[in-house]
Amino acid sequence: MRDGIVRVYNQNAATNKVYAEIKGYWASDRTSADGKYLIIGNEGKEFVVTDGKGVYKTGEQIITSKVTTTVGEAATTEIRNLTFNDESAIASLEELQRAYPNADIYLNGELAIDFPEDVNIPIEPNQMATASLMGSRVKFDYCSWDRAIALLKEQYAVGSIEIKIVR
Repeated sequence: MRDGIVRVYNQNAATNKVYAEIKGYWASDRTSADGKYLIIGNEGKEFVVTDGKGVYKTGEQIITSKVTTTVGEAATTEIRNLTFNDESAIASLEELQRAYPNADIYLNGELAIDFPEDVNIPIEPNQMATASLMGSRVKFDYCSWDRAIALLKEQYAVGSIEIKIVR
């Protein structure tokens, strides 16, 4: 059954928003996580989803008992790469947001930064860790645009990241 759900997502995600109707519970406290979530990615047979408040992964933050998918409104998904060569990450990210107003923008990849000691990554209850710090590198995993901006404030970055734009 899970293969069919992944297939529906893969066939429709480039042209439409695809939603997961999830029956399940939060892994942290076993309370209900039932609801409708926008699928923003898949990893194997698991989904990375959002409810607009946070990012979650099935099989990790949400333990599912039933998942169904529905194809929603028309949307375009675009993947872009951004490369930084010891420059401010904020300017490029703000330019991207201006180019795609009202789009959902997610970052994946790693950047070397100048002042890792200034980066404070809060732990969000029930949420997937969308950013992590390893030495002088910050790693993004479906990190929302606004969160990335907050983490990279006053940082110079080196490296490339993948940007997923859903509009």
